[in-house]
Amino acid sequence: MLVIIKKYTTSFLLSIGLICLIISPTHSTDQIPELGDPYSQSLPLKQEDIIGISTYRRLQKYGYINNDPLVISYINYLGNSLSRSTMDITRKYQFFVVQSDQINAFAVPGGYIGLNIGLILLSENEAQLAGVVAHEIAHIKLRHSAEMIANASMSNIPMWVGIIAGIFAGNAQASMAALKAGIGLSAQRNVNLIRSNEIEADDYGVEIMYKSNYDLSEMASFFDKMENSTGEISRNLEYLSTHPMYENRIANIQNRSSVQIKPMKNSTDDYIYVKNILHVSLISDISKNIKLLTNSDKYSLHKLALLYYKRSDYKNAYDTILPIYKLNSNNLYISIAYANILIGLDRIDEALNVLNKVKNIYPLNSVISFAIAEILIENNLNLNYAERLLEPLKLHYNLNPNYLRISSKLYMLKNSDFKAAISRANYYQLLDDVNMSLEVLDNTIRSNTINIEQKRILEAKKLNIICSNPRPLEPIFGEKTCN
Repeated sequence: MLVIIKKYTTSFLLSIGLICLIISPTHSTDQIPELGDPYSQSLPLKQEDIIGISTYRRLQKYGYINNDPLVISYINYLGNSLSRSTMDITRKYQFFVVQSDQINAFAVPGGYIGLNIGLILLSENEAQLAGVVAHEIAHIKLRHSAEMIANASMSNIPMWVGIIAGIFAGNAQASMAALKAGIGLSAQRNVNLIRSNEIEADDYGVEIMYKSNYDLSEMASFFDKMENSTGEISRNLEYLSTHPMYENRIANIQNRSSVQIKPMKNSTDDYIYVKNILHVSLISDISKNIKLLTNSDKYSLHKLALLYYKRSDYKNAYDTILPIYKLNSNNLYISIAYANILIGLDRIDEALNVLNKVKNIYPLNSVISFAIAEILIENNLNLNYAERLLEPLKLHYNLNPNYLRISSKLYMLKNSDFKAAISRANYYQLLDDVNMSLEVLDNTIRSNTINIEQKRILEAKKLNIICSNPRPLEPIFGEKTCN
């Protein structure tokens, strides 16, 4: 079990700095109000993006984001299937999973939506999970963080800094402490604002669910499950603290479900396999959980194999996965689990054969390409083919540190200092280590292994990192380089 307070302390402080920056008056000529957006001056979309990526990087830095490509692929599939119905062309939504057993989810300005593993495991089907995702998309689309800031007077701005930082972190304690620090009627008006925002987010979230044809009754059932939770679930439940319930919430959602025609609970069985992966990632008592798995269906055996693999018991993992692989060799989740187990047994060629077979079935699947490339690079095999596999994934995995790490290793093995420097600089920047990112660029710029044009590109990249920081990393004295 993660200690959430400790986990989010630095994220909380970062958010304070960012929001103070946002609230400060600005006379920049590029702060043009967006037409039709009443909150464009209190929180411009450009500054939303800064908050979003900065918060995401801070979470990556401290290892709180699950970077498993299978998990990333699924959660973005679900999120994108919902967000596309908003017709929101002003931002690109990013969905990610937080490595925490606390039951919560949160939306960060800029389109970043985090789902704690605890919440995903509590859900019983994809429609229930989709209900939460749709609700968080609504908070972003309706710009509720900007509305909070716009409605804050100077006297209660510190309170709202704390509340918004708490929401960013999915941390109930931070939000509640800030609320208690508020003063008089002003604080009460803000509490009412949160409640009204929840109503708006529910209404808009229901529209998203309806357009995506997910079962609205499952959305209502999941909220009801959380509201009436007891025992261990109640102790880990933070969602209703950061997303307070209001009268008739569940009934309103349930009523809307009556007009749906053949709504779906699960679009695919990916939901089940991803839950297996996430549950195993949190388990500490592996032996106990192995004993609890008595079913012999493919989903249970997949989970059992993952448990053996986590314990480095590759022999039992192999014996468990092989029978279901033979019957499901075209299944992405089973094939990748089988390949990983073969690697554990040092059967590299067999693992590659398994993955190449499934790649022939799904030639455009990014997860398979990344898995094959990673094996090749880690074992210094066929690096040119590995590079061809990685190159098309650049935009898809630009927020995955594992992709940047493996790309850096590839180019180092190929003695391409220029490309290696770019990948390593991006890797450290994503992990919120700007100084190390700049050091990598400086060292490469000073070397004799790159040409003049490459040095120019690295210099431009260095300048971009300096000037795109929430607070530009300019010298205190001397000439300024950022506009």
